[in-house]
Formats: sequence, C-alpha cells, structure tokens
Amino acid sequence: MTNSGSLEPLYEKIEAAAREAGSDLVGFADLSPLKGILKGDPTTLEFPYAVSFAVEIPKEAARASLNKPSEEMRSAYKMCNKKLKATGESVVAMLTDAGYKARFIDPAQRVDPEKLLGPISQKAIASLSGMGWIGKNGLLITDEYGARQRMGAVLTDMPVDRPNKMIENKCGDCTACIDRCAMKVLKNTDFKHHPESRDMVIDWAKCGAYEVRLIGDGSKPEKACGRCISVCPFSKVSE
Repeated sequence: MTNSGSLEPLYEKIEAAAREAGSDLVGFADLSPLKGILKGDPTTLEFPYAVSFAVEIPKEAARASLNKPSEEMRSAYKMCNKKLKATGESVVAMLTDAGYKARFIDPAQRVDPEKLLGPISQKAIASLSGMGWIGKNGLLITDEYGARQRMGAVLTDMPVDRPNKMIENKCGDCTACIDRCAMKVLKNTDFKHHPESRDMVIDWAKCGAYEVRLIGDGSKPEKACGRCISVCPFSKVSE
C-alpha cells in the first residue's frame, strides 16, 4: 500500500485521470466533519476520505432553463453524469491498484427520489475539498462555473493530507435564486460553510416532487428545472 509520505504523486495521477475522463474540477476531502449530517446510506461514512470531482453544465443548457424547465438541462445532467461515472470508475481503479479501498457514489443515485436524497451529500464533500461553497440555493457554487456543475465522489481510505481551505459563502445579500424559484422552496437561510441541516435551506420534498413530475413517465420528453442554477449571478449564463 502507498505510504502517507508519498501521496502527492498519487493525488496528481488521480487529478490527471479525472480530467482525462471528462471532469473539470477535482479535490480531496477529509470527511470527519460530516459525521452528523443526514445520509441516505449510513455505510458511506465507513470511509474517512473522498476524492471529489465535478463536470461543468454548459451555459447553453443553463440558459435554456432561465424561465422554464427544459429538455436541454435534463440532457446536460445526463451528459455530466456519464462523465462523472467514467471519472469514478477510473479513480476507483487507480485507488484499488494502489492498495486502497474505494467506492464510487453515483450522482444519479437517489435513496429517496422525492426528497432528492442520495447516499451522501456530494456538495458537502466538494465543499470540504475546497472546491466551492454551498449557496442559498442549496447547491455548490464555484468560482469557475457558479452553480453550473454536477458532482461525483469516490469514497476511500486513502489518507488526505493536503491542506484545504473551505470557501466561505459569498452569496451576500443576493436573493436571485430565492426570488426566481419556480416552486418557492428556498428559505433564504444564512450560513458560513454548511447549514445545520439541508431542510433549513430548501423544502426538498416539494422540490424533489417537482423534479419527478418533470422527468415524467416516459410518455413525454424529460425536462429539468435548474432555474436556481441558471439565475445565479456566479453562473454567468449571459456571458
């Protein structure tokens, strides 16, 4: 097994592999601060560390969802998920080859679809890696893409000894996502890094039920809302 004194070369190989598989951002996180958060699958925290990665949602897809749900946004989600799965498989293979345990958390997996609850919070992991902050829309916001990314993660026992500085919430007085939310589910909660609970930020059940309706039963093209992504000034969809 790789020893902790020589992990930087492995980190660099993982970053390169993630980017080659289609991810645009890569980070590493110590998951110990997440012990108390809501998890769809409690076994996820049997792993103490994670590799986090994200794929940009194209501006064109976000622009199509500025005023109404769009097929373009749903297609973008699927495209991102495909790249994230490829990244996850590559990272898992690299970690297991190095002698570590690894488990990919698929961003499309929902333990509770109508509450948009996955096995563990992808955005919390990404935030811990220093990738961005969780905004008033309940999403990860990065300097590079605003809210326009989807995230995946590989949980692992590979030690993470890179120092990460968590990014403080930069939303300030902006309420664009709250004002423009189609279902009025955002609660305008202030917090520095992580909200005490996900329900403090969003009525996830109402938001999730809306997304389920937009996906539909297959009789019509699937759509996604994504307005809280598109209207965020940091997403820069008009540029």
